[in-house]
Amino acid sequence: MQPVSALLIIKNEEQYIERALASVAWCDEIVVIDAMSTDRTKEICIRKDTPWAKTVRFIERPWLGFAGQRNFALAQASHEWVFFLDGDEACSPGLETAIKQVLAENPKKQFKIRRQEYFLKKPIHHGIWNPSTPIRLFPKSGVKFIGEVHEGVASRWETGLIDAPILHVEDLRIERFLNKLNHYTTLQAQADYDSGHRTSVLRILLSFPAMFYKNYFYYGAYKDGVHGVIISILEGVSRTVRHLKIWQITQVSKLN
Repeated sequence: MQPVSALLIIKNEEQYIERALASVAWCDEIVVIDAMSTDRTKEICIRKDTPWAKTVRFIERPWLGFAGQRNFALAQASHEWVFFLDGDEACSPGLETAIKQVLAENPKKQFKIRRQEYFLKKPIHHGIWNPSTPIRLFPKSGVKFIGEVHEGVASRWETGLIDAPILHVEDLRIERFLNKLNHYTTLQAQADYDSGHRTSVLRILLSFPAMFYKNYFYYGAYKDGVHGVIISILEGVSRTVRHLKIWQITQVSKLN
């Protein structure tokens, strides 16, 4: 079996990082790129009494964007095959088995991996959260991440799919969603503005109902019951905030 490096880019994940690291303790190497966490994340990562203690390398580096952090992590990997995992995710036992099979076959491919989403510990199967299949396993040669938000993989490899899941944070709550919403909408609004996108009062007013309808009806979030309703509301809020931030950037630019 080909050796594999598990790569994690994280910041302030003390609540979930132990779960993430334990799930990849089977990997030949674990490289953690920490963006100067201020909680107990580092303490947990470098503990000596853990299953990952002998394989983890903990590196602190200021946050320079998603693509920048991931490309830096790639450069630190000792092995050709790499597996990316976020700090609030876990590699399921079925995925571990599937990855080991891939590593034994050593195909020249990159692999999308299905990510199972949750909301208040309920598995979510519909809406715009699904299907979620980020590229996470690949030979690192010639690979580069591009894009500031929802960064993607640029490579020459053919793409395959592994259905065994990555498990996202299982107890996702509204507070965590809103904290991430503020960060991601700021990045997306700036990226949209830099690409020439502008908004208007009408677009701001329509952004919530349009997004709610798209998620709840078009993508079938209603099939997830009341959880689908709440997620659709939150996604509507997210889209509205993004338009508001585009409007704000536009107004500030006029003052300068």
